[in-house]
Amino acid sequence: MTKSKCQMKKTLMCICLVLCFFGCASSNKKQSKNSSESDKYQLAMEFNNLGANYVNKDMLDEAIVQFKRALTISPDFAEAHNNLGVSYCKQKMFDEAIAEFRLAIKINPDYSKAHDNLGFAYRNKNMFDEAIAEHNQALKINSKDMEATKNLELAIEGKRIYEKTRAYQIASKGIAPGSIAGYNQYTRGFFDEAIASFKKVADENPNDLLASCYLGHTYATKGMLDEAINVYKEILTKDASNVMIRLNLGEAYYGKGLCDEAILEFENIIKTNPDNTRALYKLGEAYVERGLLDKAAVMYNKSITTNANFPEAYDKLGSVYLQQGLYDDAISTWKKLLELNPASAKAHFNLGLAYASKNMVENAINEFRNTVNTDPENIGARYNLAYAYEEKDMIDEAVSEYKKAMDVNFKEQGKNIETVNKQNEPENVIVTFDKHDN
Repeated sequence: MTKSKCQMKKTLMCICLVLCFFGCASSNKKQSKNSSESDKYQLAMEFNNLGANYVNKDMLDEAIVQFKRALTISPDFAEAHNNLGVSYCKQKMFDEAIAEFRLAIKINPDYSKAHDNLGFAYRNKNMFDEAIAEHNQALKINSKDMEATKNLELAIEGKRIYEKTRAYQIASKGIAPGSIAGYNQYTRGFFDEAIASFKKVADENPNDLLASCYLGHTYATKGMLDEAINVYKEILTKDASNVMIRLNLGEAYYGKGLCDEAILEFENIIKTNPDNTRALYKLGEAYVERGLLDKAAVMYNKSITTNANFPEAYDKLGSVYLQQGLYDDAISTWKKLLELNPASAKAHFNLGLAYASKNMVENAINEFRNTVNTDPENIGARYNLAYAYEEKDMIDEAVSEYKKAMDVNFKEQGKNIETVNKQNEPENVIVTFDKHDN
């Protein structure tokens, strides 16, 4: 009986050992599978981030290769599809980009950036209704996405211009086809192509001032100011009373730092058009550059008289008053600006500086607080707020603000260079990359 019991115990022990062995084998198999998937995703992320690095260096072909490698390893990597789409956008390959953004959205329907980027690609295909829908969807997912808000505005404006252009083409058959093509290229941001189109028309018909006007404007938009100046001057030899071209010429001079030449053009406009708001404002800017603050203040005041809802003029006028030590006038001006735009962090900050200059410390503190509430990363406002707290012997509050200012400064300096924040498009259109941290 004892021997039988011993054999039964041995048998049970063997069974338990076998079960434990198989249990361990099954667990190891699961761990190995999970580890393999993790390794694949980690490798895909590395390829994705390497692609983002290449984009920052404008090495788009190399970037595309890396994003494709990431997707070979991890086909459901939504961010890599998005980044590949953005790379295609930069190469004007919008059909390919659309396909990638759609895949990203299929994988993650709540991927707001992919919706926004898809809208950007649609807009460049003149598919404005589709673009507007995608930007709206991006904002539905993330209502605080300022990039999507800007892109939505551009899509709506692009649709308006496109429809207006189409109607204009039908109604104005006398316009050179090259100018129509150039205008379409310009509105889509294809400036090199637009320049070629307008230049061809102007070369073939030097009296086609419409083509010349657009040519000069496209040069200026591209920052080719010498070329723009030459075109504008040529137009004015044929049409000296063209106020818009003279204004553009003055702005081109100003952009080149030729303030005396700019002043001459703006003053010529005002002689015949004393209520031209833009000329008055730009003349004020040129006077500031030359240190003629009294004259600048006169021009900014006149521009406000012609257009009371001109926030930029109030801002510049306040700055002139502050430089002149006319603190009460500066305060009054920025208060008027805040009536137009109560959420303007810049106006609150400048108003705080004016109060501080008058030793009105409590008022300054209130304005600097308003600034950081609207713009938490405004380093200047935080440092000034801390200093104002010191003046009021509010040491704990001052230390806290100094720390926050240093944190913001550290954050600004420590931004990861692998993050691609913005498509280098004219009109400041934003197309966003996603990067994963290892």
